[in-house]
Amino acid sequence: MSRTDAPALRAATGEFCRSLLEAILPAVRLTARHHGYAVAVHGSLSRDIDLIAVAWREHNVSDPDELVRAICGAIAGVTGSCLRQADSTKKPHGRVAFTLIHGGFIGEIDLSVIPPTRGPGVID
Repeated sequence: MSRTDAPALRAATGEFCRSLLEAILPAVRLTARHHGYAVAVHGSLSRDIDLIAVAWREHNVSDPDELVRAICGAIAGVTGSCLRQADSTKKPHGRVAFTLIHGGFIGEIDLSVIPPTRGPGVID
């Protein structure tokens, strides 16, 4: 068993992630709504926080990079800092993944963005 698999450490990390999520989620959702997205929580919260932002409006939806910059600002307003780690990663079905490092530095935030399609009813 590695040091990061220790039950006590995993439990503490999970509790930290749940506590952090409770603190940041209202600001993240409000920011995402302003940019035309809805945000949902995905995953167990045992090692990190997995969020999914889905384009929700028909018009005036920000591009993923702009959304992520705004969400980083919202998280920094709660935790004191938030950095986007490296470049985004393209995922299936047009999803774009970002890793965010918040002020607590434990349990990073994995944010997947599903941007708007090119037109109504478009399926790739």
